[in-house]
Amino acid sequence: MALLSACGGGSDQDAAPSSNTTTSADAPAGTTSLMDEWARYADSGQPLLVDGEDATETHLGKAARLNREQLGEYQRKSASAQKSGLLAPKAFTGLVPVYRFLNRQTGAHFYTIDTAERDLVIATMPQFNYEGQAFLVSPTAQPGLLPVHRFNNTVNGVHLYTISEDEKNYIQANLPSYVYEGVAYHASPVGGAGLKPLFRFYRSDRGLHFYTADHTERDGVIASLCAYRYEGPAYYVMDPAAVSDPPAATPNAVVLVVGDSLSQGYGTSINGNPYSFVSPGKVWTQKLATEIRTRTGRACNRLVNVSVGGMRTDHGLARIQGWLNQYAPTHVILAQGTNDAWQNRGVWSMEANLGAMAQASLAAHARVYVMDFAFYPKGSAYRQGMTEMYQRVATNNAGTYFAGSGGIPFTGTYYHPDQVHLKDAAQPAILENVWQALVPSF
Repeated sequence: MALLSACGGGSDQDAAPSSNTTTSADAPAGTTSLMDEWARYADSGQPLLVDGEDATETHLGKAARLNREQLGEYQRKSASAQKSGLLAPKAFTGLVPVYRFLNRQTGAHFYTIDTAERDLVIATMPQFNYEGQAFLVSPTAQPGLLPVHRFNNTVNGVHLYTISEDEKNYIQANLPSYVYEGVAYHASPVGGAGLKPLFRFYRSDRGLHFYTADHTERDGVIASLCAYRYEGPAYYVMDPAAVSDPPAATPNAVVLVVGDSLSQGYGTSINGNPYSFVSPGKVWTQKLATEIRTRTGRACNRLVNVSVGGMRTDHGLARIQGWLNQYAPTHVILAQGTNDAWQNRGVWSMEANLGAMAQASLAAHARVYVMDFAFYPKGSAYRQGMTEMYQRVATNNAGTYFAGSGGIPFTGTYYHPDQVHLKDAAQPAILENVWQALVPSF
C-alpha cells in the first residue's frame, strides 16, 4: 500500500472537489457534508502580495501551458484533416473505467484503473471516499490514442497526468520532486464523436492536481472553489454517448499588476527600504482586489499585485515570464516607468522593456493594459513624451492604454510634495480609471 499512501495520504486537513452531491440540507443533523468542508477550506480570495516567483510554481505553470499549446496544435491538425476528409471517426475497443477516490484527510484525489486496487482501498482505507467511475480510457495503445504519462509528486504523493510529450519532458528536466512512473493508460489528444474533454485544475497552496470529465462539476469548481486554478482540458477520454463538446468554460479573471510604489502604496522597496505613500487598505490595488469580485458577481476573480517600490521596467522585464508562468493571468496591467524617469533613463529603453513585457503577456494569452501615471517633476514636454510612449506601447502590442491618474487635479490634496506619488484622496479616482479600462473584458 505504499503507492496509496503516496497518493494524498497523511493527516493534513483540507478539502477538495468531489462528485458527492450531498448538500448541507441533505446531511444528517450534527454532521457536515463534503460541500461544507469545501466551504470551510475555500481560499480567501485576498490579493497576493509577492516578492518574486516561486520556482516550483513557475515550472508547473509553464508545464501546464505546454500541455495546452500541444493540445491546441493537435486540434488544429485534426480540424484540417477533418475538413479535407482524411480523418474519419474512430471506434475504440477494450475500454476500462477510471475509478476516483477523495482522500478526506488531505483533499487529494486518487485515480486507478485497477479493480483489485479499487476494492482494497474501499475495504481497508476509510479515509478514502469512493466516488465511482470517473471516465473511460484504453489500457492499451490504439490508433488515434496517445499514452498518458503519470508523475508522482514526492512532496505530497499526489499524481499529475499529462498526454503532452512537451510537458512530460519539461517536468523531467525541471521538477525533480515529480517522479515519472510511466504510462497510466491511453487517451486522445483531440475531441470528436465518442470523446469528451477531461478538465484539469491545480491548487497551488496544496500542490494538488484535480481532474474531472463532468463539465457541470468543472463549472462548479470554477465558480466557487477559488483556490483551484482552471488549466483547461488535459486530454480527451472516451464516452460512447458523446456527440459534441460540452459548453465552453468561463474561467475566472486573474489580474496581474506589474508596477512600482504607485501600485504598492506602502511596504518595502526593492532596495529594502520601508516607505509609505498611501494608508494600508486605501491603495487602489487593494480596492481593485475586492471590486473585481463584487462588481462582476464572480467570487473567484482575483488580483495578483507583484508591484514593488523602486522597480524599473528592466526589473519588470527580467521577472515577467516567471510571473506569467506562476499565476497564468488573464489580464496584465503594466504600470511601470516612473523609476526609469526618476533615474534619467531613456524613454526608448522604457518603450523597449514595456513592449517586451507586453509581447510576453500576449504569448501567455493575457490581455494587456498600459497604465500611465502623470510624471510632473520634469515638466510638461517630458510628461507628454512619456504619455506618447505609453500609447505607442499599447498600440504596437494589441494593448489598451489608459491614464491611471487621469482627471486627478495636480494639487497638494492629491499629490505628495515629490509631484509623483498620490495620496489617499486620489486612490478612488485611480480605481475608477482602472475599472473603466478593464470592464469591457469583464
